[in-house]
Amino acid sequence: DAARQTWDYAVMPPDGGFSEDIFVALIGARKPVLFIEGDGKNSIDAKLYPLIFTDYSVRSLGSCNRVIEATRTFNDLSAFHHLDSHGVVDRDRRDANEVGYLRQRKVFVPEVAEIENILMLENVIRAVAKNHNRNPDKVFKSVKQAIMGQFRRDLRKQALEHTRHRVKRLMEFRADGRFNNINALEEHIRNIVYEVKPRALYEQFCRDFNSYLANDDYKSVLRVYNQKSMVPHSNVAQLCGLQGKDAYIKDIISILRSNNKEASQIRQAVAECFGLSKTGAELKLDN
Repeated sequence: DAARQTWDYAVMPPDGGFSEDIFVALIGARKPVLFIEGDGKNSIDAKLYPLIFTDYSVRSLGSCNRVIEATRTFNDLSAFHHLDSHGVVDRDRRDANEVGYLRQRKVFVPEVAEIENILMLENVIRAVAKNHNRNPDKVFKSVKQAIMGQFRRDLRKQALEHTRHRVKRLMEFRADGRFNNINALEEHIRNIVYEVKPRALYEQFCRDFNSYLANDDYKSVLRVYNQKSMVPHSNVAQLCGLQGKDAYIKDIISILRSNNKEASQIRQAVAECFGLSKTGAELKLDN
């Protein structure tokens, strides 16, 4: 009797970060959900992550803000759909506090600046080199030298970009207050620059970045270095016997689809980059 049926329902918030049709499709899949950046067709994210997070329904949402909001909304509705949900966003220039905040809210953040840097992880490079019968040690050594040299040339520019991001975040935080009148607000704004100390931040970034070079710390460079041209400038594709960046990316995707030994090596490298543990085909956050 339809009149006697009891219905369970939840009202989706209007700013949830995803449309109703996406929500219905994800519910129908009955798999944990992973929201990612980029478009669903051409982005590296959309090509790579479904082959890494194989136990998830992966959905591209565009901007990082949409990913963060969709992850929050979907998890808020977990009592309705009983599915786990995570997001993935680039680290970009976020500091440890920002990264920790996102991870606590089920948003995966890698230990590299952006997705292009995932392609430059040591064991990813080694896997591709081995797949083409190249010497992994020689290939990685050459790539590492190229990346470290490029970072050295870009160091001050990178330090300035990190400083700009940090100042922006601090300004947003400091200016978010209540004031009784415009004079109080003006006085507060005038004092912010002395509180934030942008030059001191910049000089500290320069010291940190120089220490990465002095210590030959490739992992730390990948964590802070936002440089879209890293793959072509490193010559990694040619060193592996490929024609360029697109061929290098396609080869990584092909390896992952083959599920061979090199595919496992790439998946493990990416899992570690996200601070995840890998059990079988499933990736889980380490405690």
